[in-house]
Amino acid sequence: MRRPAPLPIPLLTALAAALAAGCSSAPPPPDPGLTRTPATASAPAPADAATLAERLAYGSRTRTKLPPAYLHERLRERAATPAVDAAFERVRADDTPANRSALLHALERGFVHAETTSSLDLLGPELGQRFRSFNWHDDDYPGGPVGPNEHWAGTLADALDGVSPERRANRSAVAALRREEATEPIWERLLAAWRPIPGEEGHRLNRHAVGPYLAMREAAAADGVELVIVSAHRDPRRARANAARAANPFAVASFSSHALGLAIDLALPIPGGPAGDAAAFPLSTRPMARVVDMRRSPVHKWMHLHASGFGWYPYQHEPWHWEYNPPGFRAVLLEDLGGGPSPRGAPPASPG
Repeated sequence: MRRPAPLPIPLLTALAAALAAGCSSAPPPPDPGLTRTPATASAPAPADAATLAERLAYGSRTRTKLPPAYLHERLRERAATPAVDAAFERVRADDTPANRSALLHALERGFVHAETTSSLDLLGPELGQRFRSFNWHDDDYPGGPVGPNEHWAGTLADALDGVSPERRANRSAVAALRREEATEPIWERLLAAWRPIPGEEGHRLNRHAVGPYLAMREAAAADGVELVIVSAHRDPRRARANAARAANPFAVASFSSHALGLAIDLALPIPGGPAGDAAAFPLSTRPMARVVDMRRSPVHKWMHLHASGFGWYPYQHEPWHWEYNPPGFRAVLLEDLGGGPSPRGAPPASPG
């Protein structure tokens, strides 16, 4: 499997500087704190609107992934968004944690449904716009035919990982199960743990992933976003055969989180998409410009903001692909598998 070459240290340093510059347009004012001021004999006068907008934008860094510069701009232009304007006035009249949370939720919902925004904007306005407007070559997705800008595709994925970190279920230090641990008896137990997804019965997940997915789907629906699974479980024998035939092994894995029952591919509808209003992009790694544009989907934006709260994490190279692997899940899965797998193993042999 070929990955993009690592970027030189000076370039990574420049990227970090650009990211820092893009995430704020002015130094933050002193932290106003998030706790309510104790009640006094007379209620304080409403805060100056401009000052409050600045303090809210730069005092919410730990409570939302939206960049402070974006929050500040939206709050200054809040009259254009009635829900944000009403929530802001409630904070201005009564600055409580609950009212601040409601305001952030209104801002996040506006971001998710705006046709002009992208998950790349979470990197800050400057860096996000650079990636969005970059002149991508069709073959820049890593691992297939060599594109001239594959290293920038890798940089894009690394930058997004700084906002919503991956937790790959089938690899890395936090993997729920690793390839060398998957003996044939382990595979049999994994497949026996698949369960159909209510409302999407054609797809199955590991029994531990079903409930969190349903809760996530319900929360997204409450925000006006419909999560629709295109692909979930995959037979491990078929996955290995598909990987052997694939032109791009970077995108088709022989030891897949889909085969573990811990991955979903989601439809990514976009208003005004290529096939009409709210059309879903074909889930393809080519052309690269389309892969970048998929991040405009309300589904992708909502998932980046909220999915980790339900134990689901992105695979940055594929906007449609999300994996269930919350902290501590490896121990839960190994207990299901009978106290832990043996040290060596592989998927069952392909039939025929």
